[in-house]
Amino acid sequence: MGKQTQTFEKRFDFYWKSVAIYSVVLILYSLIRGSIEEGTLTLKVYDPLVIFLSLIILFSFVRYLFSIWKSPRIIIGKDYISFKTRFKEITIPANQITKILIGKEIIANLKRPMRIIKIFVTFRKKPFRVRPSSFWNDKELTESLIQFKKIYNK
Repeated sequence: MGKQTQTFEKRFDFYWKSVAIYSVVLILYSLIRGSIEEGTLTLKVYDPLVIFLSLIILFSFVRYLFSIWKSPRIIIGKDYISFKTRFKEITIPANQITKILIGKEIIANLKRPMRIIKIFVTFRKKPFRVRPSSFWNDKELTESLIQFKKIYNK
């Protein structure tokens, strides 16, 4: 792996993209439903769709801020893998990893399958699931996990 530890941070660009798209939809809908009288624009604030879009925008924005504050990341060391957030850290030594599966998950809406990595451990029934596309430097993360798998023959 070359380096002792590598840190991969989660990406949150989909949150601000959804906030931007829903905001544009809200503005366009408000302009279409509003009326222009005597040179002033009147908007309908109590329209159910306006309220619904506003709630979606608010929820997405709050979730975006919380996710940034939480700051999740994966740290791959010489002989461990660590899942770290502001609240907790789970460090998995190499001797507790039973196997690492690197596969693809087929999602109907996407043109190509998404890569998914499952890390099976001794102390948990379900594997840890990592979607490299959810992290910055996704190709590097995948390569690091492949190298980790080769080194420890899992």
